[in-house]
Amino acid sequence: MTAKQKKKRQTVLLAADVGSYSINTVSLAVQMAAAINSELQGLFIEDEDLLQVTGLPITREISLTTARERPTDVDQMQRAMRSVARQFEQALQREAGALQIAWSFDYVRGRARDIGLEQGADVTYMILGQPVSHRLRSRTERAPCKILLIANESRHQKQALQVVLDQFSHEKIELTLVEDGSGGKIAPEIEKLERNKSAELSLKALTREQLLEQLGQLGSAFCCAIISRHEKPELMSRILKTLSCPVILVA
Repeated sequence: MTAKQKKKRQTVLLAADVGSYSINTVSLAVQMAAAINSELQGLFIEDEDLLQVTGLPITREISLTTARERPTDVDQMQRAMRSVARQFEQALQREAGALQIAWSFDYVRGRARDIGLEQGADVTYMILGQPVSHRLRSRTERAPCKILLIANESRHQKQALQVVLDQFSHEKIELTLVEDGSGGKIAPEIEKLERNKSAELSLKALTREQLLEQLGQLGSAFCCAIISRHEKPELMSRILKTLSCPVILVA
């Protein structure tokens, strides 16, 4: 394979830190890589902001069980991060190995959102983990699974949606579709998917303006979001700061 051919190969990148790693998100990334027959890159990010806060003399750790306070320790925090990174790498090895997916793993220091968004153009699907309290939900939960799709002309978004729907194939699904009012192409494709799915799938349409108005209420409602990497930076920044779910950024 030439360097030019290698650069064009589709890749799935999963970026996570100590607060956003979860088995379910790893599984989503592996399923995405399997669907497009691509490599999977795992990127664990040592949270620079968390380390800085941990090192402040006024910072205290409060035990959830005893409510006692104790000083924080940077070295201890780094060891905890590296322990989670090992779990992340082992999960990648296990999940990717089960489907014979080629994978790699890197450990860097920085800020998860910044480092994730800086990755190269050869990444087709970039999956950003979100805080542990908002992980992908268990299939045993009966509440509707809400998915956000901010559509554009990317040919990869239908594949991303298909993989996400497969993750919740036996659940009631509510899909919020955001697209321009100039006659989007994804809605007919969704209708085809709806007819072929065993899950109950309902569709709710919003404009970008309506989404921004409602993000305060909707941010924690979604279990997964699919967004183009080519959205305007100010819109992307606001959406990523508000959403509390794994986000798939599509090239």
